Amino acid sequence: MANGPVKRIAIVGTGVIGASWAAQYLARGFDVIATDPGPNAEPNLRHYVDSAWKALERIGLAENASRQRLEFTLDLKAAVSGADFVQENGPERKEFKIKHLL
Repeated sequence: MANGPVKRIAIVGTGVIGASWAAQYLARGFDVIATDPGPNAEPNLRHYVDSAWKALERIGLAENASRQRLEFTLDLKAAVSGADFVQENGPERKEFKIKHLL
């Protein structure tokens, strides 16, 4: 992670919790790059963000908020390498985290 202001956030794991974080960070005006090896992870994430956006608009969006600031990659190292902050949302199973996150 970089020292200084957070501008780019990596979301690792895009299930319900990770997708919720991604939507919230986008609504606050951050660039978000997400990664998840699961089947249909990218379309599921984009659908979740699109579905949540109306509620986020009612709450109030930051000046730079945009769903267009969302990127997706299957490459974990690429996702986290340029991030100022990493939000990890993998299953709380030790063997999963060792296999996929280390």
